[in-house]
Amino acid sequence: MKWTGRRLKRTETGSLVLRWMIKRLRSSLNATVTVTALGKSIWGGVTHNTLDDIHNHWKKAEAVRIKCLGVPTLDMDNICFHLEDKSGGKVIYRNINILLLYRGRHYDFNNRPVIPLMLWKPYAPIYPKLVKNVIEGLTHQETKELRNRGLNSHPLMKLTRNGVYVNVVERVREAFKTEEVVRLDCTHVGTSDCKKIGVKLRDLVPCVPILFKDEQIIIWRGNLDQEQSSNP
Repeated sequence: MKWTGRRLKRTETGSLVLRWMIKRLRSSLNATVTVTALGKSIWGGVTHNTLDDIHNHWKKAEAVRIKCLGVPTLDMDNICFHLEDKSGGKVIYRNINILLLYRGRHYDFNNRPVIPLMLWKPYAPIYPKLVKNVIEGLTHQETKELRNRGLNSHPLMKLTRNGVYVNVVERVREAFKTEEVVRLDCTHVGTSDCKKIGVKLRDLVPCVPILFKDEQIIIWRGNLDQEQSSNP
């Protein structure tokens, strides 16, 4: 990219230079349509193959447009962090699930950051049981009533497979202001992704997953009395 004196005079401040650069890069990417999709991975959506694709695109273009799909889109901040940390680039534009990753003015493909591949598959970690038979702080009868109420309630959202879940966390938080139990309809999403969504929501909302059944996620906002007593 050549910085002419005429252009620099028009964009004297750093913010104006950044706006002009983003606009130019976006227009060039719309013509070439360079898209990398993110899905299941070890770094919140970023895989070794994704990093290789990014560096290969950076050979020909200054920036790469990345389209994020699936469970990682629940936490876009985490995706941006790992993309910048593992690739060495900078996210200069973000709109819902579309990112623009810039390589930098002094990028050198031969000296790019390289993460060594795993030569063997590590043992799967042993996680504690996600949903207990009796939820902590409740009796067996109360837990059963919450699950039945959640299954019979109207679903808050219907999630699709490899969809965009950017607004799910905020929607659940808003629903918990008036509802105690929320149901998410995850038909055709898959059992594995349903549990991953439940774990993400548990950490981000936060909430308590109380049931995964027939690709339906039932989550409870928690015992507000205990939270208020612990945080006077």
